[in-house]
Amino acid sequence: MITVSDAFWKFRSRLETTDTEDATASRRQQKLRGQLDEAFDIVTDFLTGAYRRHTKTKPLRDVDIMIVLRDTSYLGMHPREILEEVRKALAVHYGDARVCTDRRAVRVDFGTEHVDDLTGEVISFDVVPAFEEGDHYLIPDDRLGIWVPTNPKIHAELATTANKNFDGQWKPLVKMIKKWNQVHGSPIEPSFLIEVMALDLITGTWTGSHPYELRQFFASAPHRITGRWPGPAPCGPPLSA
Repeated sequence: MITVSDAFWKFRSRLETTDTEDATASRRQQKLRGQLDEAFDIVTDFLTGAYRRHTKTKPLRDVDIMIVLRDTSYLGMHPREILEEVRKALAVHYGDARVCTDRRAVRVDFGTEHVDDLTGEVISFDVVPAFEEGDHYLIPDDRLGIWVPTNPKIHAELATTANKNFDGQWKPLVKMIKKWNQVHGSPIEPSFLIEVMALDLITGTWTGSHPYELRQFFASAPHRITGRWPGPAPCGPPLSA
């Protein structure tokens, strides 16, 4: 009979992305870049978000790709303008039904059917248009009608450091909590807030017990979640907003 500890290690392994999924993400990123090159002057592009930080849960929905654009004239417009331009450029290739604008990105649905946690497909991408500004980027926020500063490189560095300090178990624990959140209807939004809270709540020395560490997180989180949680980079609005 499997032990509780073994069950958590099995759970941990099932949340890891496979070589097939990573290859699919890379291939589709390159394809999206090629399609967007036809419509925009792109400085660079890169995978970002939870996928890049290795804290993404499976199946792989809404994998983030940031495209850094050269034409800064969009910064004088409402953020909705650039989101709509990106949507139209991608709808040519995927159709209006599979491409839509979100608050800060354009989502491309690849229409994968019968998907479960063991498939090797990336179901959808979130394309985030961005512009360089000093040591960070500006991305659109259609809901607030402003350009939001962000620095995904800092986010990734903090996650890597936290994972190293916790004997390589910080990221797996964050994935477990995110999966719990997903299964229970996503009461914590955005899920990135889970990572930010975990930077403060999952610290110290790894005890060797996934259930113990998860119990500690869930014991503290309800009392802390209503507080103010700024983003990990020294720019942008607080996540708790």
